[in-house]
Amino acid sequence: MIPKILFIDDDKNILDSFRATMHSLRKEWKSYFASTGQEALKKLGKAEFDIVISDTKMPDMDGSELLHKVAEIQPDTIRITLSGHSDMQSLLKSAKHTHQFLSKPCNTEILIGTIRKMMALRPVLTDHKVREIITGLDTLPVLPDLYIEITRELNKSEPNLQRLGELVKKDPGISTTLLKVVNSSFFGFYNSVSCPARATILLGTDVLRGLILGVHFLQELDTNILGPYSIEKLWEHCLQTGYLAKEICSFMDEDEQTVTNCFVGGLLHDIGKFVFITEMNKKYQKVLEHVREFGGPVIDVEKKILGVSHAEVGAYLLGLWGFNEEIVEMVYYHHSLKNCDKIFTPTHAIHAADTLQHELIPHSKGYIFSEFNTDKLALAKLLDNIDDWRDACNNRLEISNDE
Repeated sequence: MIPKILFIDDDKNILDSFRATMHSLRKEWKSYFASTGQEALKKLGKAEFDIVISDTKMPDMDGSELLHKVAEIQPDTIRITLSGHSDMQSLLKSAKHTHQFLSKPCNTEILIGTIRKMMALRPVLTDHKVREIITGLDTLPVLPDLYIEITRELNKSEPNLQRLGELVKKDPGISTTLLKVVNSSFFGFYNSVSCPARATILLGTDVLRGLILGVHFLQELDTNILGPYSIEKLWEHCLQTGYLAKEICSFMDEDEQTVTNCFVGGLLHDIGKFVFITEMNKKYQKVLEHVREFGGPVIDVEKKILGVSHAEVGAYLLGLWGFNEEIVEMVYYHHSLKNCDKIFTPTHAIHAADTLQHELIPHSKGYIFSEFNTDKLALAKLLDNIDDWRDACNNRLEISNDE
């Protein structure tokens, strides 16, 4: 069945441009159009839509209100907001019923790319249990201003390197972490890098965005709220998991882009834990108390007490924040490996890196972590690779420790 997309905008010129764009893609998607919120609701009452794309400002109904109604009427519909406003932060705080945000004017390439990405991520973004958790939060975790500024600069046809360097230098934590990563043995650049702008270009957009998110959550959290639980150790685990995932992918002779995606996936695989700690502190305290008293792994206790895991919540938000679908899927499936076929995939790398990091650098004495998913690894004929991966990661960690 051809997916159905509903566009809503009270500006006739914009709606006509959508019609023109979608006409050439009519074999891929079937498109519908509405100029008011009420007209859109009538169409939603007659047919089910895969994606709804709505303007935020309309005369009869606010876009956020409309998408809230869409979420109630058709909860499995992907919801995208088009906004002419420059303040994306306020949208992220209030529009809990939106999966993705696009700025107006939106060029055709970005629009089509976003639709295709959202269709690919539909299983993640329509997870009922995750949606209940997200809509139950008072606000969505907010993207840091630096993240938004840098993303805008990187999205320009000709990003200004000097401007990027100035933006990164605004935050000493980001700047220090960026230079630490780019100069680590895991990336293997021959010359030492001391310029943040140069580091940004060498590491790439998604690596920079991932580092900004991690450091932002680390800086924003009150480290006293979780007792003996160490946020710093969690971030160090994430960073090292990214390094090891990169090492495993390189060992398996994956292409450069896949290796980079594996680093970002490893870096962000536990971002859901930061979200739980930030936005659901009291509930997550119960998870940690249960683990301390009865043991783990943490993911099993999360599902028992919260109904969802950090992997699912983290992937949902990464999809909302615009990370590519391969990274989102790595995070979503890094424990279950449910998306893994009978060959090696980047998700296998994240899963193995996560497990090996806990094994090679124990979090604390007696800490119980998730073990290798041997059934899934056997299905992909990868069990014999574990010892090779362990040796490669251990050797790289020893080199890193000697730096």
